[in-house]
Amino acid sequence: MPLTEKKELNARIWPYIKIFAVLLTGFIGAMLAVWLFGASTVEVEGIEFKVGLAPGRSGLTEVHFPPFGVIEARTHQGPVKLIINLEQISSDSFKAHMDNPPDQKKFVQQLQDTARDRIAAFALHQTAVALLGAFLLVLLVWRPGMVKLLLYPAISTLVLLLILSGIFRSYDIKAFHEPEYKGVLSMAPTAVKFATDSLADLQQIRNHTRQIVSNLGVLFSSADSLMAMADPEEQGEVVKVLLVSDLHSNPVGVELTKSLATRFGVDFLINAGDLTDMGSKLEASFTEDLAAVGVPQLFVGGNHDSPEIMDFMAEIPESHILDGDMVTVKGIKVLGFSHPLAAVPEVEYSSQEEEEEALGQQVTRVYETVAAQGRPDILVVHDSKLGKKLVKLAGLVIAGHDHRLRIEQGAGWVFVNPGTTGASGLRGFYSEKGISYSASIAYMLPDYGVLAVDMVKYNPVSKQFSLERKLLNPRPNAAEEHKDKE
Repeated sequence: MPLTEKKELNARIWPYIKIFAVLLTGFIGAMLAVWLFGASTVEVEGIEFKVGLAPGRSGLTEVHFPPFGVIEARTHQGPVKLIINLEQISSDSFKAHMDNPPDQKKFVQQLQDTARDRIAAFALHQTAVALLGAFLLVLLVWRPGMVKLLLYPAISTLVLLLILSGIFRSYDIKAFHEPEYKGVLSMAPTAVKFATDSLADLQQIRNHTRQIVSNLGVLFSSADSLMAMADPEEQGEVVKVLLVSDLHSNPVGVELTKSLATRFGVDFLINAGDLTDMGSKLEASFTEDLAAVGVPQLFVGGNHDSPEIMDFMAEIPESHILDGDMVTVKGIKVLGFSHPLAAVPEVEYSSQEEEEEALGQQVTRVYETVAAQGRPDILVVHDSKLGKKLVKLAGLVIAGHDHRLRIEQGAGWVFVNPGTTGASGLRGFYSEKGISYSASIAYMLPDYGVLAVDMVKYNPVSKQFSLERKLLNPRPNAAEEHKDKE
């Protein structure tokens, strides 16, 4: 292309490039202003909150209750975080709520109604701050004429507001039915008043759990109509293994664990991690009754655990911390690996890339260990994502983390996720429908494999208890084959 034509082309394109650059400058100015100066104060029933927006991952809403900690939930789509800080509570309002605690549903509805009334004011405030930020940055960088100085910031601000509107159109307040807790809130349920009624019934729930497990165990084991294989205990030297995971400091989950271990006469227990939420010894005190289970316990640390929790579990009689070593109990070879985050204070990775890299390193480590120590009967890890990548390495692979009770079977392998034996910890108290407590019992024959798995679910809100038996190797002569091998 001749030089003259290039100059003409550049001359035609340059104004558009400049317009885009000015608009981008205005957009950046608007975004920075909203981030740095857009927070505004909202007062609800004598409680004052400061609400602001910031860049963030996964569409989080964070509610800060200093000095107790943070409640967060993934409430919307997009890289914007909504931050709500408790600023102060008037003494009169605090006394009123202490003397007459509000009903949870009514109080939540009141908050939602008030929030709707304040959304317009908050949006107007963000618009003014964004417009001012765009105006100042465009003026500082480009110094255009008056018309352009008013037009470009207005367009940039409109674009930002349209993006924010699209993001928060996906906002789902129901995400707070299962929030994440950080700080003291995760260790002290009594600090959160919404849990008052549930916690007041804690002992009643524990007693009900113990009774219903006992009754159902008797019913299931004595059913005359079951085939011989449908009752694995009739197959000879069967070994019963109780599988639990994600107790999250919930004493009701501990009561369920003890009751299942006693009623079903299990030989040992495997805990797939996340005994606590923040890995503190204070949290571990909620689960100290695990010492009374009365059978050997094998434990792998979860991402919510810590070295202190490992030490706590190691002090329990007949317990063993699994992290790359093979243990044999009742003729069953068990190999386990703790989550890498169990060795550090953090409970999650800083990025998706870091998580994927750690996952790859764990897979390599497990494969190398199995090659060196031999194939185990049971392989235990915390993260289900990792467990699914390892199913071919053992007859039975156990993992938790995602709180989803399920069982899967393939050629020569069985994958079991016990779900959440602690009903997600504090989140179980907040869910309106109640999160089910769950666990599993595996029936195994040494040198043969898994015969069956019982899947247990208990919902204290609906008071429903279910036990489903999954037959995995329905061969009536399993016991004879085992004896022939001997």
